[in-house]
Amino acid sequence: MSEPMFKIVAADPVDTPPDRVYLEHYQLSEAPFAITPDPEFLFSASCHQQVLDKIGYAIDGRMGFVLLTGEVGTGKTTLCRALLDRLSLDAETVYVINPSLSGHELLASILEDLGTPPPPQATKKALIDQLNQRLLADSTNRPFVVIIDDAQTMTPETLEDLRLLSNLESDKRKLIQVVLSGQPELLDMLANDRLRQLKQRIAVHCRLNPLTVQETGAYISRRLFVAGNTGQVCFSHAATQLIHKRSGGIPRLINKICDFTLTAGYVKDAPILGPAHVNRALAELPDPDIRGARNGGPILRYGLPAAAMLLVLFAAVVWALRPDDRTPATLTQLLPAANEETTGLARGSQPPDSSGVYPAPSPIEPTAGEAAAGEISAVSSCMMGGASPPDPVEKKRVLPQPPSPAAYA
Repeated sequence: MSEPMFKIVAADPVDTPPDRVYLEHYQLSEAPFAITPDPEFLFSASCHQQVLDKIGYAIDGRMGFVLLTGEVGTGKTTLCRALLDRLSLDAETVYVINPSLSGHELLASILEDLGTPPPPQATKKALIDQLNQRLLADSTNRPFVVIIDDAQTMTPETLEDLRLLSNLESDKRKLIQVVLSGQPELLDMLANDRLRQLKQRIAVHCRLNPLTVQETGAYISRRLFVAGNTGQVCFSHAATQLIHKRSGGIPRLINKICDFTLTAGYVKDAPILGPAHVNRALAELPDPDIRGARNGGPILRYGLPAAAMLLVLFAAVVWALRPDDRTPATLTQLLPAANEETTGLARGSQPPDSSGVYPAPSPIEPTAGEAAAGEISAVSSCMMGGASPPDPVEKKRVLPQPPSPAAYA
């Protein structure tokens, strides 16, 4: 019987129990792999750093709309929080975390965050005018930035109302900078003809990609260091490779696997965590994405059946297009008159003489093949009940005659 992964720890009536059972064992100050978007744990991978620099450049240049897209769990929310911290002293910011609002509600929410709540019955035009006056009254010359997270949940009508904010501008610059952060479904929405005007106003588009194997190892070490690790626990290289393979480089999935792996190492009292601890963690994870990756990932789960179906279809097409030996005979039977006419012209026609007159065609003798075909046709007609074939010429035997009696006289 295998040892239980989670040890039962009695609750202390005085001290508050730690967030994770392994924190005290590994002497960590906090959980290093929590899935909350803490900017302190931001890992500056090459892709993430480039995205931050591009967004900062677009905001400093007053370019208007900025688009940030990435798969689920790639760190978009964490990056937005880090961007807010970076802009806290140099810009006036509004962070919208629930964009499932109407255009009217979104404008009212922005004004409330600015400290100028609108009247209860204000129209959409009144809200836009109030926001425009608020921006023009700012004498600090600092950029005004609206960051909208999970923008793929917005309706097309709300996105179209958001486009109207791009009209708030002076002769030299945009008065409001909007950062739209969302999943790839947001790109599908922007591809709609109804939103082509908003799509044209997007000045910068940034994409967050999954981490590489090397970045995964550095990401794990970075989060352990921020949590207070100075060498008391570490992940082996083989464990890091396995974690990257099962997570696909998605930071949120990496956090889940590492959190359970630390618990597995705590149960075994292991300072170095290897593939065995990772496999134990994978067995305990309820996440279908990660468990599916344990069984081979999406390529093995979906790619192989799809490849088998394509192979069957290819074989069917090859079978349907294979050469048929019976085709020439069938065509000959379907077009006997045309064949005979063509054959006759080819053998019987003579070129014209010098005066341009065609001579009379010479008699056409049947070829050996045509003669044989005629005999076969006659026999077949007889067998099917037709006329009997002509009898061959019977050759009579001539017997020698005995000599006459006069010859012996």
